[in-house]
Amino acid sequence: MAFADLNPLGALWQSRGLRCLLLPGDVPPERSFSAVLPQPTRRNPQPVRPAHPAEPRRPPRAENSAAPTRVAVEAGQTSPASRHDGRWQPLPPHVWPAPWRERLAATRPGLVVWTYWNLGRDICDAQGARDGQRLDRRTFLQRLLGDLAHPAGTHTFWPACLPVQDAGEADAADANGFAPHADAFWSGVHKLGARGVVVMGSAAAKALALPGGLRPLQQTRHHGHLVWVLWDVEYLLHEEQRYTAMLAFLRQALRQVVRA
Repeated sequence: MAFADLNPLGALWQSRGLRCLLLPGDVPPERSFSAVLPQPTRRNPQPVRPAHPAEPRRPPRAENSAAPTRVAVEAGQTSPASRHDGRWQPLPPHVWPAPWRERLAATRPGLVVWTYWNLGRDICDAQGARDGQRLDRRTFLQRLLGDLAHPAGTHTFWPACLPVQDAGEADAADANGFAPHADAFWSGVHKLGARGVVVMGSAAAKALALPGGLRPLQQTRHHGHLVWVLWDVEYLLHEEQRYTAMLAFLRQALRQVVRA
């Protein structure tokens, strides 16, 4: 038997005045008050990394969803259209070819511009005034505008091609000496105060650099104007069954720009 100092397990007895305790010499350490108890190991705390200030969020890049507008460049003719931030801008009249300036002065403004491939010839060719096809086209268009029954001054006619005077543009002219000028045409649409354009026929649509794949009775937007594509006048003269569908399409489409 031996006396042993108390370890912390005997703290309660020690507080009562007990200083020594007689225990057998072979007492197991776990039951001895004198055994030094193992201290719990303390894990080294992970150092706290200072929080980095959040990087300022970068504004998302503005993606240009609109495809760049294609401008027609006729053979041997460079388009002088001015551009600003990728957007087409109308040309001032003083840079247009002379026939286009002269035609603008003789054209009345209107909310809806009509055009087709042979319109320039119908307007400018005095020798063809009695041409049978020209008279047929005129009669057909008068009937169509009468059936639409819009107020006077709503519609105007602006050609897709005009006679060529510059020898440098002769290569782009057709057999009758007429050639398109897409930039002058759309600039004229802007000057005439039109809200929409009716394009009759694929030849005129191509000459005015409209997007490919457009079919009759379809609508698109080009250079800031609504555009409606129809069949060519010559085709409609012999396809009366198309007339009713075309008239219904125009009545619905032109409501966007015409307030009767």
